[in-house]
Amino acid sequence: MGRKRTEAADEAVSSNTHDVEHERKPRRVRKFAVLLALAGGALYLVRRNQRRASIDEGVWHEAPGA
Repeated sequence: MGRKRTEAADEAVSSNTHDVEHERKPRRVRKFAVLLALAGGALYLVRRNQRRASIDEGVWHEAPGA
């Protein structure tokens, strides 16, 4: 047979469900922070590759023609 529920147990359950609702906002903020970090990393890689390409382009222009 199941246990009889007391009012204290009902209050504990209702307070725990209230805490769960507040966890959604920080998770959304954390996802946004991860998205910003990934976008920043991608931007860094693109700029680094462009900088390397411009350096390589200058080197090739200085190379003697074969």
